[in-house]
Amino acid sequence: MVKPSSFIKNLEPYKITSQDVWSDMAPDNLLKLDWNEATQDFGFYKDELCRIAHNRGILAWYPDYLSLKLTDALSEYVGIDSNNILTFPGSDVGLEYLCRAYLEPEDVVLTLSPTYENYFVYVLQVGASLVKIELEKPFIPDLTIIESRINSIGTVKMVYLVSPNNPCGYILPHDELKNLAKKFPETMFVIDEAYIEFTDTESFSILIKSFSNIVVFRTFSKGFGIAGVRLGYMCAPLTIINNVNKIRNGKNVSMIAQRLGICALENINKIKEWLQEVRESREEFQVWCADNNIKYYPSHGNFVLFEVSQPNEICSKLKSLGIYIRNRNKILPGSVRVTIGSKAQVAYFIDALESMTELL
Repeated sequence: MVKPSSFIKNLEPYKITSQDVWSDMAPDNLLKLDWNEATQDFGFYKDELCRIAHNRGILAWYPDYLSLKLTDALSEYVGIDSNNILTFPGSDVGLEYLCRAYLEPEDVVLTLSPTYENYFVYVLQVGASLVKIELEKPFIPDLTIIESRINSIGTVKMVYLVSPNNPCGYILPHDELKNLAKKFPETMFVIDEAYIEFTDTESFSILIKSFSNIVVFRTFSKGFGIAGVRLGYMCAPLTIINNVNKIRNGKNVSMIAQRLGICALENINKIKEWLQEVRESREEFQVWCADNNIKYYPSHGNFVLFEVSQPNEICSKLKSLGIYIRNRNKILPGSVRVTIGSKAQVAYFIDALESMTELL
């Protein structure tokens, strides 16, 4: 029998939620609130799909390897040079490429936890060591903890931070991150901004103009609503871009993804209307939680983490109603996380919760 890599042999895969929504038995009126995607399809993407379906080569040819038109559009949107942007079929893939390009066995990677756990697989698959700094409730980030831990370890190759954080919802302070990057120039600070569109805070991507050790990842899966297309990008200093480009497979960013990415940026005003509705819906749900004495963690993303007395039972009962939410009980006892959508969807979700108050 052919043996797998020693790093893979005992690796635990990232645990996904139920994929029932893709079953032929799934109800037509299901409400998918478990993976923080957009809760509905946007019509202008469907219109664009119809337009590009007849473009020459859209299916038969390999895509534009450099995603030139999309990268130019992103440059204008983010406010950095196009040479500092690299596209991927989802920001997850970009994170994996970065780990492959920079991490070696025995390298140490730090992260604040709870956080997005798929990244752990990318670190461990190359033999690097992952050190999780567990935040206590109410999950207020204190980056001085990272400074202390780096000083105690001695050499840390990479620090992974998510802002807004999933699942806790907090955002990171810019000044503290800049201070860390200055103090530890040999450490790469990786900022995952999957949910940045749901905040009014400035992206960390602007810092790559001044720092050689800051890398920012962003995506079209959350605020832009095309998770199924798979499209994300990295903002980084040119040296890092060049190194990752040595192993990046640009053929994996399809022309359909590239065209829909451009379409998203061309329809940014419509996107902003959706983002504003999500923010308002998020506030309405958090107010409901407060009014009903339900512990929740204030969020800057399109989701809210909250606590219930019987998380397993409430997820099961909601599923029977065609409502899917994320059970976080195993990593945060008593916690569940719900994706926030339109006001009507949030009202529907609240009605469902109020029908099962014995589980709250």
